[in-house]
Amino acid sequence: MKKQLFLQTEGFTLMEMIVVLVIIGLLIAGGIGFYNGYIENSKITKAKSQISVMQGAMDSYYAENGMYPSTAAEQQLSGIDTAALDPWGKNYMIRVSSTEGGENNCYVIYTGFAQVRQNKVVAGSGKWGRSQEPDVVDPPL
Repeated sequence: MKKQLFLQTEGFTLMEMIVVLVIIGLLIAGGIGFYNGYIENSKITKAKSQISVMQGAMDSYYAENGMYPSTAAEQQLSGIDTAALDPWGKNYMIRVSSTEGGENNCYVIYTGFAQVRQNKVVAGSGKWGRSQEPDVVDPPL
């Protein structure tokens, strides 16, 4: 009888184990891709939020002074943390310029990391005291 018990034991074959491991590997690979996309989207959302706060400070400064703050000292005075880092660890870039006969009447704030979704940046801009919602765009020239 003992001999028959050894002959009747059942288990998985090597082929069945390989198939199960391949399926698990495919599920893990898909999950990692989804996770990385989720992390990138959350960084973009955080950058948009931070830029929106900076835009509010820029617009407030414009309302009081009739121009946007162009120097780091003026930007700090307006409430912008000029040492703030974007979600990728780079400094935000703030560019103020003059157009259409005005002095320092437009600006753009964008991430220092220029590889968001295929060499793009998260940027927000404003002109004459009105800001546009931040978005993923080509880097400013």
